[in-house]
Amino acid sequence: MRLAPSISWMTVTAISKGVYMVDTGGLGFRNTVAAYIVRGERYAAVVDTGYGSSSRRVAQAIAKANAADKLRYIIPTHAHLDHCGASGDLANVYRGAEVFAHERALPHLINPARLLESVKAIYPAHALAAMGGMSPVDENRAQVMDDGEEIDLGGLTLRSIYTPGHAPHHLSIQIVELGYIVTGDAVPSKYSFSEYYIPNIVPPKYDLEQALQSLRKLFDLNPRLLLTPHFGPILPSESLHEKYVSVIMGAVEAARELIGRGEGLEALRSRLAATITGRTDLSGLHPSIQVGVIFAALSLYQTYKSST
Repeated sequence: MRLAPSISWMTVTAISKGVYMVDTGGLGFRNTVAAYIVRGERYAAVVDTGYGSSSRRVAQAIAKANAADKLRYIIPTHAHLDHCGASGDLANVYRGAEVFAHERALPHLINPARLLESVKAIYPAHALAAMGGMSPVDENRAQVMDDGEEIDLGGLTLRSIYTPGHAPHHLSIQIVELGYIVTGDAVPSKYSFSEYYIPNIVPPKYDLEQALQSLRKLFDLNPRLLLTPHFGPILPSESLHEKYVSVIMGAVEAARELIGRGEGLEALRSRLAATITGRTDLSGLHPSIQVGVIFAALSLYQTYKSST
């Protein structure tokens, strides 16, 4: 995977009063990995953190959003490095903050050794180095966030929504008064630089039923805005929900068909590339799109090959 050159820019975008999007510059790329800052009257939170290599950028963004003195909550939606990698570093900077996550995510944040090993198994060494690893979170500052739990920031309330499928430890975060939802990877990705919708299906295996239930759960809340990590705010609608389902089912049905007739991983990768992007050759596409297709193929192959 080609990496972008080092970056010196920083983007903090005000979504509304007290809510900010941070372009974390994931792996050196603009408009690929977002974090969100929510600043209430008393406290502030950062939801998702980007990679470990983005920790300084996110800390600068927190300061720019005038949230540094109020930061009490660091909330990764799930334990994948583009969402949690900077959690330990940020907790070390903001000593008054605690890290909140699903109970199955917390062990990976406290001791990220297994998480890092799993990443090493599927990423090349140069990409892993660009991610920046992950500092462990102090166990005494790690808190379980249950489904439906609320955090009062003062005028703004965060409510957790358990949304498994992409990962069994996945939470989405509703900003109750505004009707916004920080989705994490519970919805497909749509980058501003492309027309493609990329299903967020990653190794080792995929739970289609849970993923579709979680997606419906989010839309049933009638959100005013979806704050996505890959990338940015998007207006929800029933047609968008249908598009998301279509993207997911298109990938799953392709995998079931090819694996059912004995095709291998390479054939599935080409089919998914065609299904998602309209072309079987991924070269020339943005690395984030390439990785999304490759991971979806690997995960679906592992999921449905084991059932045949």
